Amino acid sequence: MFQAARMSVERSIRRLQILSGTLKGNYGRPSSEFLSIRNCSSSSGKDSVSIGEVSINIKEAKNPELVPSKYLDKESPQSILRHLQWIMQKDSLGQDIFLIGSPGPLRRQVAMMYLQLTNREGEYIALSRDTTESDIKQRREIHSGNAFYLDQCAVRAATHGRILLLEGIEKAERNVLPILNNLLENREMQLDDGRFLVAAERYDKLLEDHSKEELDQLKLVRVNERFRVIAIGHPVPKYKGNPLDPPLRSRFQARDILSPTFKEMMQTLQDELHNIPTHQLSQVLSFATAVLTKESNTLGLPDFPISNISSIARILNTAPDTNIYNLIQRLYPYEVMLGKEGQTAVKQLLTKFELLGKNDLSKKTEEISPPAASNDQASVILNNKSRLSVTVGTKPLNKTGKESFVPTPYLDNMLAEMIQSHMVGDFCIVGPRGSGKSAIVEHFAEMLGYHVEPIMLYQDMTSRDLLQQRHTLPNGDTTWRMSPLLTAALEGSLAVLDGVHRINQGSFGVLHRLIHDRELQLFDGTRLLRQDRFLEIKEKTGETTEELSAKRNSSNTSFI
Repeated sequence: MFQAARMSVERSIRRLQILSGTLKGNYGRPSSEFLSIRNCSSSSGKDSVSIGEVSINIKEAKNPELVPSKYLDKESPQSILRHLQWIMQKDSLGQDIFLIGSPGPLRRQVAMMYLQLTNREGEYIALSRDTTESDIKQRREIHSGNAFYLDQCAVRAATHGRILLLEGIEKAERNVLPILNNLLENREMQLDDGRFLVAAERYDKLLEDHSKEELDQLKLVRVNERFRVIAIGHPVPKYKGNPLDPPLRSRFQARDILSPTFKEMMQTLQDELHNIPTHQLSQVLSFATAVLTKESNTLGLPDFPISNISSIARILNTAPDTNIYNLIQRLYPYEVMLGKEGQTAVKQLLTKFELLGKNDLSKKTEEISPPAASNDQASVILNNKSRLSVTVGTKPLNKTGKESFVPTPYLDNMLAEMIQSHMVGDFCIVGPRGSGKSAIVEHFAEMLGYHVEPIMLYQDMTSRDLLQQRHTLPNGDTTWRMSPLLTAALEGSLAVLDGVHRINQGSFGVLHRLIHDRELQLFDGTRLLRQDRFLEIKEKTGETTEELSAKRNSSNTSFI
């Protein structure tokens, strides 16, 4: 009896230690422990991957094109490895996961890193206020006069043992997500076509007394034991959205995904970029970190997009003479979005880190050299000093731009800044009505040979209007019609989203993955991939572009 009581006390102490480590962010381990990824192969032929003391077996993917690629770096920061280790722990225990954190692509990228690390197939859906039950479970289609049900992401993931990624979980309407409650808790779900998903353990128990043919007649479908759910969202409140209902919230194991530490970001940028002085990087990172502190939040300052610091660092690495204060304003235009008190607080931080200055309006595009025949990168010279390599369109370059455009020193400077921003990603032009935003975009497109695809945004626009619209053919068949945005993405045009301030944030959120990762999951099952990832999948699978594009609703893939 004494021995049993002693063991009970030891277990209680162990639980308290784990809880204490979790609250401190160590998750039961000393924070000084150095983690690394190890791939192992046993004599029995089973492969596994380990992070620290946590290990999980790896199986060959039946659909390799559904396994993410080019997300995991060879040398990942320790904070990222701790996130991956925690996800691995929960996956090995058969638990579903909720990655919570501030806006940005980091949470989604961590989930994709884990899928790539463990060679797991994934199903992805970006939730919004327009998401319905049929987008998650089954959608009814009509073909050749026959109606049938097409399995959607949740059902495909459950039956094939994939990981289901639900991004933007706080944007979904409250009556949509409860349909997943029983699937999360009991691995059961009633489908519209009459089938019923059953947990693997209960299905295998039924097989002891019944044949598979009998269970098929009862329309019972086995849920694969490897099926997992990773939800991605923001904390509500602080950020806008719908909080999860307590019953649904209790189905997840949650983890706060914090940004990499100052030291890790500094080391990563120094390893990638060698032309930037260390003190300049330190100043910018210090300012970004200061804006994200609790003291700054109490002043009502918006979050600094710290995940985009690498973009301005790449500009600074290519054009060292660029004004740092101007680069910071491109990421954090505080004079546009804050009132007098907020502007004063930001200026105090900029002064503290010796970053406050005046905008440099002397930049000018001197020369644009057309790309080589096998390349889509043009060479642009700014101020006879910096040479940039930027992506161009399919039209011939017009170095002088539109004839009706009247250049001024201010507009020349703005065009040069647009070219710099275009070198590292997408950009947004903010200005009052009638200030010439559309005119300068058209001039920019002419200079770089882009076909302009104008897209007018309005308040009642839905995610389907942005991506794909439901369409009925003359014979009654249902299909999906590509939006102008997708047409621009596939053809390499310049998509101009005019009036982005009007559209609802919940609907616009479906484009986050397209903007950050150049990937997109469409309503008809098609997947758009960044070109280098598409080429890697082609090499991995040995299939042609036509063969990959024919895999609709399971892995239909096109490239951008």
